[in-house]
Amino acid sequence: MSEHRITRDTLSRRTLLRGAAGVSLALPWLEATAAAARPEADTAIPGRAVFCMWGLGINGRDFTPKQVGRDYETTPILEPLEKHRDDFTVVSGTKLTHSGGHGGDRTFLTGTNTHEAGSKLRVSCDQELAAAIGKETRYKSLVLGIRRGTGFGNPQDHTLSWSRSGTPIPAENRPHVLFDRLFRPDSPDTIAQREREFTRRASVLDSVLEDARDLDTALGQADRRKLDEYLTSIRDLEAAMQEDEAWLHRPKPEVEPIDFGSDQGLDPQKSGLDYRRYQRRMFDVLVLALRTDSTRVVSYMPRMDNSDGTGAWKSEGNPYGYHTMTHHGEDPDKLKWFTRSDVLYMQEWAYFLEKLKSVPEGDGTLLDHSLVVYGSTGGTINAHNNHHLPALLCGGKALGVKHQGHLVQEDAYLGNLWQTMFHVLGVPVPENFQGGEADGIVTDLV
Repeated sequence: MSEHRITRDTLSRRTLLRGAAGVSLALPWLEATAAAARPEADTAIPGRAVFCMWGLGINGRDFTPKQVGRDYETTPILEPLEKHRDDFTVVSGTKLTHSGGHGGDRTFLTGTNTHEAGSKLRVSCDQELAAAIGKETRYKSLVLGIRRGTGFGNPQDHTLSWSRSGTPIPAENRPHVLFDRLFRPDSPDTIAQREREFTRRASVLDSVLEDARDLDTALGQADRRKLDEYLTSIRDLEAAMQEDEAWLHRPKPEVEPIDFGSDQGLDPQKSGLDYRRYQRRMFDVLVLALRTDSTRVVSYMPRMDNSDGTGAWKSEGNPYGYHTMTHHGEDPDKLKWFTRSDVLYMQEWAYFLEKLKSVPEGDGTLLDHSLVVYGSTGGTINAHNNHHLPALLCGGKALGVKHQGHLVQEDAYLGNLWQTMFHVLGVPVPENFQGGEADGIVTDLV
């Protein structure tokens, strides 16, 4: 093999290492690559979106600033974020028509009233975004939560994400399992096993589709519509399988291993959850997933509606459950502990922002090239209201976001924040976006 010296002139915006077997491996974002791409360096770096819903709302008395603009007085719950003040905007006053109560999880990214009988299940905006900007990544999106699976049929879901056919997408909740999925190299045996599984599943799907075509001619119009919805979900699964198979022989990114410690305490569905260790390791893995371009879209429900699922409030001797505190009835002791619990959760959010800011990318950081949302479908005046929803839009400076400190959007749809993210990422708004629960962008942010 002849010696070839790599210079800045030879590094393209999407530099690849090509092996003899035809395998291509994308390099991480290198300073030499950035130099080669200037003066448009930042446009060469992909934009990302992370949607996080913290169930059951927040104590708005100690969260929402009284002043508007950049010079607001920091509130107790925002205190952990003070050093990141220039990297986020508090967006207050937004609403969702179909929210409040304990079932806002399904509404957060879909905008629709899908917990009621007879309601139409629709795609979540993270999946619409993933279809547009996730095509070049191993995982179009990551779907995460404090509970794994879908939870479908329960009063609260375990996932925020819904496919275009209106089916829930299972969430993962174990950071060590997620790390292995993203970065542990596949052995020849596991690759062969997965190939056999792809063949078996493809055979099953072909059989199902053939039977469905035979059945279609014998059905009435209403049943045909239902069958078509079912077939759409089958085709979605088939497309996802094909994408997984296409990545099967491509090497996963090499990253430094994370010290997860004992698996005990890292599974929220087992007893003895070590909440702070769990939450920080989950954020560590998310940062690695974004910085290696393994995905560009993430949905994450780190706290559920109704039963929060974390038990984090126990660590300081809090005598109340999080749900109980949202029904405080103006009890000063419950309000005190409500705020202390929210501060604890916000400390973990501050950790996430710090990790994103610690990764240099081009002329900025990973946070500058990511749109990261802290939100809820529980209002800040009363945690079960469907208005005055708490929201923080973080990051995105390199993408053109102009942070405003505290921005009031009184009676505007929460979906307008999602529409703004689509606008910033250069993605056209899909038809019937949010089922009508969005009607424009938040112009002050762009």
